Amino acid sequence: MKIHDWRTRSETGENRLWRAKKHGGHWEFMSRLQRSEEGWTNHEKMDIDELKTFREVLFNKYQRRRIPWEDVLKIDIMIDEADTPPTETD
Repeated sequence: MKIHDWRTRSETGENRLWRAKKHGGHWEFMSRLQRSEEGWTNHEKMDIDELKTFREVLFNKYQRRRIPWEDVLKIDIMIDEADTPPTETD
């Protein structure tokens, strides 16, 4: 299992801690506010901006040869899927 942590600043100015776990090719995303939340909140569907931030984190780790390129490609696919509106099938 690989775990990746990063932080962003929320609208209120508080740090939001993010955690992504990769286990068996499946990504699981969690977050919490650093000071006001005790437990982690699971995110089934990630916002595209947060996925792009996570991609930057992964790309930086790839440049330091800490993760395989396939992990970055998987997040690119997730970004494309989140950016593409669903099509209606009749």
